[in-house]
Amino acid sequence: MRRGESSGMSLTDEAYRRLRAEIVSVGLAPGAEVSEARLVNEFALSTAAVRGALARLRAEGLVDAVPRRGHVVSAITLRDVDEVFQMRLLLEPEAAALAAVRIDERTLESLRDQGKHDYDPASREGVAGFLAANREFHVGVAEASGNGRLAAVITRLLGEAERATHLALAAGAGERGLRLHHEHDDLVDALAGRDQVMARWHMTTALESFRGELTEILRSSEQIMTVAL
Repeated sequence: MRRGESSGMSLTDEAYRRLRAEIVSVGLAPGAEVSEARLVNEFALSTAAVRGALARLRAEGLVDAVPRRGHVVSAITLRDVDEVFQMRLLLEPEAAALAAVRIDERTLESLRDQGKHDYDPASREGVAGFLAANREFHVGVAEASGNGRLAAVITRLLGEAERATHLALAAGAGERGLRLHHEHDDLVDALAGRDQVMARWHMTTALESFRGELTEILRSSEQIMTVAL
């Protein structure tokens, strides 16, 4: 029996989860070839499962099908980053404003805990932990808005921003900071005070600051990345 057959996770789900994690963490760099044969051997999964996983990754824009080459990990571009943050700036401040009048005490305490996460920028596990905590914080605020569709779109956008953030952290975020703790604390204080104006303002300020620092790091990065504007 191949790995995954005895668990609740399907073979395709497992192949997708593992391959996506490698791409998002830049273990598989932009431009890297990902052949079906290699993935079947490396993951000990069936060809059908790998093909299904690659189809899902193509739909997410994480891999591209290339004639006579199979699949390659898609490029990260500054245009991609800019478009994702434009969308986040349109949606997340409004989600924060909605959350300010709907959030409960239990969610507030959970957000305070999530915003205190520390990480080691020199460690791949530390970077992954930071990103997971940051994602959980923003998803938590979005869900507290009470609008499920809004939260779903924001969650998808956070996923689209993950790979660029991994690249930026690997390229020097340890020196430059990407310090978000105080911004998260300020936002939670505004939510606790039921202040829609300040919740909207703090979310906007945090996202604009993060986008600026992220873009600066990516522009100066020597990591493998295709830049298209």
